[in-house]
Amino acid sequence: MKKIITSIIIYNSLILGAVIMCFPFYYMIITSLKESAYIFTIPPQLVPDPATLKNYVSVWIEADFKLYFWNSVKITVPAVLLNVFLSSLTAYGFARFKFPGKELWFSILIATLAVPGLLLTIPQFDMVRRVKFLMDNPLTIMLTSGIGSVAFNAFFLRGFFEGIPVELEEAAELDGCNAFKTFWKVAMPMARPALATLVILSFMGVWDDYFWPSLILRERSQWTLPIGILGFRAQHSVQWHLLFAGTMIAILPVLVIYVVFQKYFVKTVAEGGLKL
Repeated sequence: MKKIITSIIIYNSLILGAVIMCFPFYYMIITSLKESAYIFTIPPQLVPDPATLKNYVSVWIEADFKLYFWNSVKITVPAVLLNVFLSSLTAYGFARFKFPGKELWFSILIATLAVPGLLLTIPQFDMVRRVKFLMDNPLTIMLTSGIGSVAFNAFFLRGFFEGIPVELEEAAELDGCNAFKTFWKVAMPMARPALATLVILSFMGVWDDYFWPSLILRERSQWTLPIGILGFRAQHSVQWHLLFAGTMIAILPVLVIYVVFQKYFVKTVAEGGLKL
């Protein structure tokens, strides 16, 4: 009986905690579906009546969120692909090849994680502004985001590549595969759960980044969604129904990416997360 009561208390506490954490997100969704006259009604409407999609249409077309969305897509997708490719190459190299000072170089790579990212912003910006071609150019964000976080990602992936049976790669080599083909056709498919996790983390990092793109992208036509949301707020004061509609547009791709790759993400966590 005591065990049942304890379980009831624990589960009720977890449910209450989940409700408390999810309620702000739910309130943002329902506010994005309300007309402006119903936002601050007392008591507040927990179910929008009437519900409308006009806020989404308004920010998508009239507030240029369509432009900001596609700017974000054009930057994020190449940056994530480049980041995953470079990170996996680096991790595979440290996992499979032997060369002088291998562990020393890997330790130096890991040591760079101790340097705060904001500390590098000023020297990076100083280098970029000296080359006019790189200023106000989405290519700059693609390259810097694609190269960024390679140290952590290589640290994350190395254990997975080391866990792949060497016999599979040796068999591929006997079939005529060179080192790169072995990496691409054997190691990469075997590390799919870890790569999916990396895609989720990299996508979130690039898609949600505001600070660095705001320094590089000056022209409004080049703005990404985070910059566009803040610019919209500054221009139109705080119109919560429109602001939340724009925020939902920005959140939706992240949710889609997570839903698509969640089974690999859960599998990675279940297998131990980081295999060191």
